[in-house]
Amino acid sequence: MEENLELSNVKARIDHIEDVLSSVAAGDLDIRVESNIEDDLTGIEEAINILIDDLTYELKQSINMQNDLQEKLKKIQEQQKTIVQQQEDLMELSSPVSKVWDNILILPVIGTLDSQRTQIMMENLLQKIVDTSCTMAILDITGVPTVDTQVANHLLKTVTSARLLGADCIISGISPAIAQTIVHLGIDLSIIRTKATLQDAMIYAMKQNKKSGAVIASSMEEIEEREE
Repeated sequence: MEENLELSNVKARIDHIEDVLSSVAAGDLDIRVESNIEDDLTGIEEAINILIDDLTYELKQSINMQNDLQEKLKKIQEQQKTIVQQQEDLMELSSPVSKVWDNILILPVIGTLDSQRTQIMMENLLQKIVDTSCTMAILDITGVPTVDTQVANHLLKTVTSARLLGADCIISGISPAIAQTIVHLGIDLSIIRTKATLQDAMIYAMKQNKKSGAVIASSMEEIEEREE
C-alpha cells in the first residue's frame, strides 16, 4: 500500500515537471517546479529550476539587446532624416532667388552644379516667377567653376520653363574657360541670351524693362483713344 502511494506521488511529480516544461516551452518563464519532498527527484527538480532561471536570464538579456539595437537604429534613422533635411535646406539656401528691381529676378549660382541642385534651382526660380509675376530673370553663374553637358541641359530646361511662364532669362558670368568648354562640347546655347557680367545683364534687363513699360503705356493710350 505504501509502495503504491510512493509511486503515485512520483508519477504526480513527474507529471508536474512535464507541465512546467510545457509551460516554459509555451513562453511562461515565471513558472517553477514546486515540491516539498526531498528525495532522488529533488536534484532533478532543482536542476530544472536552475535551467529555467538561466533561460529567463538569457532571454531577458536578448530582449534588452534587441531593444538597445532598435533604439540605436531609431536614432540613426532620425539622424539620417535630419541630415537629409539639412542637405535640402542647404540646397534651398544655395539657390536663392531675389527680386532686385521692378520686374527683375536674380539667381546667383555659386559652386558646383549637379542634377539635384539644378532641379531645386529651377523649381525655386519658376515658383518665384509665379509669385512675383516678374518677366525678367538673370541666372548669374560667375561662381560656377565648370559647366558640362548635363548642367548646360539643365540651364536650357530652366530657361525654356521660365519662358513658358512668360519670363525671359539671361545667363551672365560665363567665364572664358566655361565658354571654351561649352564650344568644345558642342552645346548650343544660341537660344539663350548671355552676358559676360552681371552688370551687363542688369543693364540689359533694365533697358528691356523700360521698353516693355513704354510699349504697355503706348498700348494703353491707344486703347483709351479708341474708347473715346
